[in-house]
Amino acid sequence: MNMYSRNFESLGQYHDFLATILVSAPDKFRSWDDRLVNQQVTLNAAFDTLRSGFHFAERKVKDARTVRILRELIEMSYEAYVKGDAKTGAHTLQEYEGMIWPSYRQPVKYAVEAERRAFGELEMYADVIVSPYPFEGTEQDLSPEQSKLYAVATARCLTYFDRREDFKPFVLLLETEGAVRELKFRSWKSAQTEIRDLAVHGQIICFARTEVVASGMSGLVIYTLESTGKPQVSARALVKNYSVEPPKFHLDQPVVLR
Repeated sequence: MNMYSRNFESLGQYHDFLATILVSAPDKFRSWDDRLVNQQVTLNAAFDTLRSGFHFAERKVKDARTVRILRELIEMSYEAYVKGDAKTGAHTLQEYEGMIWPSYRQPVKYAVEAERRAFGELEMYADVIVSPYPFEGTEQDLSPEQSKLYAVATARCLTYFDRREDFKPFVLLLETEGAVRELKFRSWKSAQTEIRDLAVHGQIICFARTEVVASGMSGLVIYTLESTGKPQVSARALVKNYSVEPPKFHLDQPVVLR
């Protein structure tokens, strides 16, 4: 059986699998023992698995129209990957992710076409003006403030991995004077409120949120960076055996520091 064909026991496991697709599709899938992988067959198996576990997402979302749009987003992502359009495939799947897990929510873009494909007309997204974002970039697209926090955040992550320590999500702030400090928070929702307040009062100009999807020796580390007046940058890198691979950079509309 293909290692990307599996059953899920929870919504969390489903999300971990989706995150793996995001950094592996369409042609970077790996086997656990480094045997040669048929990338097309594995892509097909991965999306079949994503479809088979959709009932977890359906139970969470519940709204029938949204559920149908989500199903269409899966197909749109798959079609893009099959055509070799990795950027559209990834961004469509990220929008799918954000509609199920609000902390990953993206500005509406591909869901507009998904609703049109599913129903033949727009209702939920009739008034949406589609943004040119997201698009894939490089580390050079980071602003100087984002670059500074990204360097601090990645160094801290490498320390965790080098020491084989349990990873704990963290948020770093870049103060107006240039100092970097960590934000202590109870939830991401409360953190966003505090970050906005600090920015409005001119106390910070940038933040970096760092988290890991999955746990143990392997997973996905995600850096989300925003600075005032700049696009949001999401850098995602695979972690295997505590070793971090080169990240992919995605630029989008800011969510917190709008």
